[in-house]
Amino acid sequence: MAKSHNQKIKILILAEILKSTDVHKVVTMQEILDRIGQHGISAERKSIYDDMEALRDFGYDIQYKRGRTGGYYLNSRPAGETGSSEMPPDTAPEGGTGSEETPGQETAAWRLSRKEICDPDRNMKLLCTQAREREIREYFGEMAEYKVKTEGYLTVTVPRIQGPEFFGWLTVMGKDVRIVKPRKTAAAYRDYLKILAREYKGV
Repeated sequence: MAKSHNQKIKILILAEILKSTDVHKVVTMQEILDRIGQHGISAERKSIYDDMEALRDFGYDIQYKRGRTGGYYLNSRPAGETGSSEMPPDTAPEGGTGSEETPGQETAAWRLSRKEICDPDRNMKLLCTQAREREIREYFGEMAEYKVKTEGYLTVTVPRIQGPEFFGWLTVMGKDVRIVKPRKTAAAYRDYLKILAREYKGV
């Protein structure tokens, strides 16, 4: 098959794979690549991320569940499609009570994941002051893992994020939130701050 035709088939296969998932039945990136490969189509992770973005634009609510048993799942389908896997309104996400997260908090977290998570399979670690814990939890929601490190501090582990929206939020947090790893992301944030500083040079 021609390469362009393969790419069209690939996104259809991905959509079918995701239709069989929900918050309790996720699929990993490797499983996606393996199942697409069974159709004789080779794919890279980046192309799968691009296809997921295209499906999201079409109306597929694709989310990522963290943890040892984490992976991708379809939370809801485009309007008009039957067999939606959307969770009932009164059903709390796994590991939550249903009362701690508000719709606005969940939207903020997943808006971030769609736009700026550059590698959801690799972690980024932040060191934060507990004084900012409430704001941090509101920003990341269930996307993150939280752990008290020492008195007055906690570590927050999230998928690797990089971009102006996330960096802008970090700037607001000031010294209360610091990127511990990866160093590559910390360096990118440093360069972002340098660009901002240059705008005010000579003031």
